[in-house]
Amino acid sequence: MINRSESELDSRYQYTYELLALVIQATTADFGEGSLLVTDMHMSRNRIFRSLKEGDGINVIAEASKENWNEELIPIRIPIRKGIQGFRLFIIKKDNVSMLANITTLDQLISLKTGSGSQWSTKVAMQQAGFEVVESTLYENLFNMLSKGRFVTFGRGVNEVFQEVSLFSLQYPELMVDEHLMLHIPLVTYYYVSPNQPRLAKRIEVGLQRIIENGQFDQFFYQHHCEYLLKAKLNNRVIFKINNPYIAETEVISLVGKQFLLNPKDDFDTLCQQYR
Repeated sequence: MINRSESELDSRYQYTYELLALVIQATTADFGEGSLLVTDMHMSRNRIFRSLKEGDGINVIAEASKENWNEELIPIRIPIRKGIQGFRLFIIKKDNVSMLANITTLDQLISLKTGSGSQWSTKVAMQQAGFEVVESTLYENLFNMLSKGRFVTFGRGVNEVFQEVSLFSLQYPELMVDEHLMLHIPLVTYYYVSPNQPRLAKRIEVGLQRIIENGQFDQFFYQHHCEYLLKAKLNNRVIFKINNPYIAETEVISLVGKQFLLNPKDDFDTLCQQYR
């Protein structure tokens, strides 16, 4: 059983559900039939962690790498989003377009208040870089807070930002995706499995490696993400990078190699043509 998204307007986990279904299908011959159930409860990340640790309810989640999760759960150390969610574009108010268009240094960007979920791993990275982070425990509240001017920038992954602005456009028509900047925060998503489900963990690892080797993974990934990678026009953006205290690249690439991760300077036009 896997977690439900944080709200009915939150589509961030759909890719991870579909990928897990592909993994289950790819391992049926050696692990037997399996099915994917989504819990009917909305839970915070902290509650999900407790549920996984205790083996109570859900037994797998796709989540950004965190130290205590890596120590107390079973992480499948294959970055299932290829690091795309660390390519952060900013949702802003339309009134602030020119403000961001005039930013040329990281210090200028850091001087602007930014919004984040209280339990997001990117929050710590931004705080350590010097950002003043305005937090909320509720995902949907952040859009309302941005609309009211509680902060100026709201960083979201390339894989999230366009869908979210579209989903919230009726409630907040004054919000848009900034077209000038990208903040690169090294970030990976792993499947985390309950410690009392080692066979499931092994199945997910075997299945992911199998579909990576046979090309299914890249086909699936780019079919889901090329629309956003091309729309983001990363080559036209000013790109800044900050460190993420939760990420050690040697650990991230140990099972898949460095070339598995996306680079914001990749030629996505060419890459995406291969998988259409």
